[in-house]
Amino acid sequence: MTALLLTARLALAAPTEDDIPDVVDACQDPETQAWVPLPSPYTRESAEFFVRSYGPHGAASGRYTVWAVHLRDGGRLLGALEVRADDAEGVASLGCWSGPWARGNGYMREALGAVARFALDPSGLGFDQLNWVYVPGNEASRRLAVAAGFRFDEGILTSVSLHGQTREACVGTLRRDDVGR
Repeated sequence: MTALLLTARLALAAPTEDDIPDVVDACQDPETQAWVPLPSPYTRESAEFFVRSYGPHGAASGRYTVWAVHLRDGGRLLGALEVRADDAEGVASLGCWSGPWARGNGYMREALGAVARFALDPSGLGFDQLNWVYVPGNEASRRLAVAAGFRFDEGILTSVSLHGQTREACVGTLRRDDVGR
């Protein structure tokens, strides 16, 4: 089950049926499509799968957790975050997307901080390290990760598949000991 996380302005919980229209709209956004490995075209059926199957399966399997981001007083879906266990023991990857209507308000920075703290908390998901994969060119992603405390100074590179193309990417890290500094 996805834990409810609350921040000063936000409520993060498992995506619901009510989120489906906003998931469709956000994932059809050209900026989101450019940087997130999503089906293209992104259809209502894609969003229904995300909400009804993908998120619940991750929670049930314990391999990944998905949160939908909303203002605490409700309203439109602002975005989503996912923590996915990596092959290395105690390590997970963290990623997110936001709807174009939510950008520029610091919502994702606030949500990312809450999810990172929970993921690294021994009483939360209990990971020792989180990784953030940044594809050069997506400067908003890099700025968001750096604002949350991820470090890209270790020169870790990886390859990612993005819309059928292999791209070089940088990996930033955030360790349990880094949180709260």
